[in-house]
Amino acid sequence: MKNLISIIVPLFNEEKNIPILLKGIQEVMAAGNLAFEIIVVDDGSSDGTYGVIKEQAAKDSRINGIRFRRNHGQTAAIMAGIEYARGEISITLDGDLQHDPQQIPEFLAKIKSGHDVVCSYRHKRDDAFLRRFPSRVANYLARKFSGLELKDFGSTYRAYKTSVAKEMPIYGEMHRFIPVFAGMLTDRITEIPITLKPRQYGESSYGLSRTFRVFSDLLLLLFFAGFFNRPIHIFGYISIILVLSWFTILSGLSVHKIFRQIPIMDSGPLFFLGVMLSLVAVQLFTTGIVCEYLIRIYYKKGNRQPYSLAETTFAKSSE
Repeated sequence: MKNLISIIVPLFNEEKNIPILLKGIQEVMAAGNLAFEIIVVDDGSSDGTYGVIKEQAAKDSRINGIRFRRNHGQTAAIMAGIEYARGEISITLDGDLQHDPQQIPEFLAKIKSGHDVVCSYRHKRDDAFLRRFPSRVANYLARKFSGLELKDFGSTYRAYKTSVAKEMPIYGEMHRFIPVFAGMLTDRITEIPITLKPRQYGESSYGLSRTFRVFSDLLLLLFFAGFFNRPIHIFGYISIILVLSWFTILSGLSVHKIFRQIPIMDSGPLFFLGVMLSLVAVQLFTTGIVCEYLIRIYYKKGNRQPYSLAETTFAKSSE
C-alpha cells in the first residue's frame, strides 16, 4: 500500500519489552503523521510474549502478531514479517529496546532520497571483546567477499523498499548478511549510524557458539556473493585447475615414457594422483551442472517457507 510503512519486530521471550517498544514506535509515527502497521513476530517464545502481542493488537488495529510453533531463528522471523508486510517501505528492528524508534525518520529519509536498502552501523559499542572482535573480523570478510563498503553487516535495524525485501533469497541464519543478498538485487544501498540503548529486561541470546556459526555462514557468503546465479562458474574454475594439474602430471609421465623409456606404472603414486584429479574434476563439473538446474528451478517455482506458522492476528482476508 502506497505511503504505508510496515514496522517488523522479531521477538523471542521479550514479553516485558513489548508494550514499551510499541508505545515508542507509535509515538514516533504519530509525530511524523505517518501511516503505519506493526508486525510483531513471536519466534516460538516460551514466556507470555504472544499473549502480550494479542493484548496490544486488540487495543490498536494497526498492530498484528505472528506466532511460530517453535523457535526458527531471527532470519525466519524477519522473512515472515516481510511476507505479511503491506507497506511500501518495511523497517526491521529488534524487540529488546536497544534499537531506538526515534531513528525511524532517518531511515525513511534515506529511502525517500532514492535508496532501496538502508542499513545501520553501531558506532558506539560497549560490548565485551569476545563479541566485538569476531564481529569486526566478520564485517571485514563480508566487505571483501561482497564488495559492499558497509561498516556493519550484522545490525538488523534496517529499512527496505518492500518490493526489494520480498525478493531477497535468505534462509537459515543469514539475517546477519542481508545486505549481501540485497546487493544481488540492487546497488542502491547505504547506511546510517545508530546508538544502541541499554537492554532493560531479559538477557541477550548471543553466545560464543553463535560466533562459530557466523564464521561458518561466511563460507557460504563467498558463494552467494559471487556465484549464486552462476554456480557452474565456481565449480568450473575448480575443475579447470584440477584438469590442468592432471594434464601436467600426465604430460610429465608421457615425456619420461617416450624419451627416457621409464614405464608410467613405475611412477605409480603420481599416476594414480593424476587419475584421481581427473575423476574429481569430472565430478565437480557435473555438480556445477546440477546446481545450475537447481537455480533454474528455484527461480521458476515458489519455495516453502522456512517456518511453521501457528497463528496470526491478521484478518483472514489478509492471509
